[in-house]
Amino acid sequence: MNVQMERAMPDGFVFEKAQNVMHGAYSGLEFLIVPLIGENQFRIQLHVDVEGNRGKDGLLEFLGMLKKRHSFVQHSGYNGMNLISVHVASNEQEDKENLTILVSELSSKCQEFGIHNCCSYCRNVKPLRAAAVDGVPALICDDCRVKLVSGESVTQAKRENVPLGIIGAILGVLLGSALWILIGQLGFIAGIAGFAIVFCGMKGYDLLGKRLSKVGIVVCVLLSILMILGAEVASLGFVIYKELSEYGTLTMADAFSLIPELMKESEVAAGVAKDLLVGYALAIWASYASIKSAWKQVGEDNQPKDHTVVPF
Repeated sequence: MNVQMERAMPDGFVFEKAQNVMHGAYSGLEFLIVPLIGENQFRIQLHVDVEGNRGKDGLLEFLGMLKKRHSFVQHSGYNGMNLISVHVASNEQEDKENLTILVSELSSKCQEFGIHNCCSYCRNVKPLRAAAVDGVPALICDDCRVKLVSGESVTQAKRENVPLGIIGAILGVLLGSALWILIGQLGFIAGIAGFAIVFCGMKGYDLLGKRLSKVGIVVCVLLSILMILGAEVASLGFVIYKELSEYGTLTMADAFSLIPELMKESEVAAGVAKDLLVGYALAIWASYASIKSAWKQVGEDNQPKDHTVVPF
């Protein structure tokens, strides 16, 4: 890209050289335009309240047609939250005209569908100001600016649902236990099975509980400990069924009912104890790093983070 930015800007826009961003309003709508030097393109950014707006489908249809209507448009899309991005190929002398055409059409469509600028962070329609947040161009309201500078969270944290999280963890460890049982039938004890139980438990808690907290991690670890024991007992039941079903009409229920009696045999009890000891050791070895990382991540998420905000 070999062009003076001041000559590429639509009328009324300002180029912030230190932050490498153009910003300005067109028909009352605020735009950010970022020169992508290495790609020889400009990226038009439009933060608007698309979600829940009746004009969403119409605007998305318009975006889908931009590339067909204008040869200089490389990409146009919506991030599913509040950001519309249009990538424009730089043609040097034609840049100002092309960028002006696009901001004009975008603002016109937004007006047609009743779509307005919204804050890049809280997504509320409020008085906004262009700024660089940690070097990233954004449109922010005063409330979010104050929170960002002071280290407060500007996004609404997902509310943890512990009962649903526990149900998700139970379903997860049951799924992971299937791998333990399968590997056990092949005559192996593998750390990956213990890891699968813990991982699936935490994933299940996160999916149904909406958020994995330290409480959730502890619940998942405790459930995993119990489930490894349950998986080992289930493996023993399958082995009994496999060995004795050849000699009669033994059902799976019959095989599991024999477990208490067989556990009185010292040889069987010692074998189960050995499998559990090795299984728990391998599970801890395989899962420790994952649990530690999740615990640390949860802690970091709860820590306030200071941000650098440079208003334009």
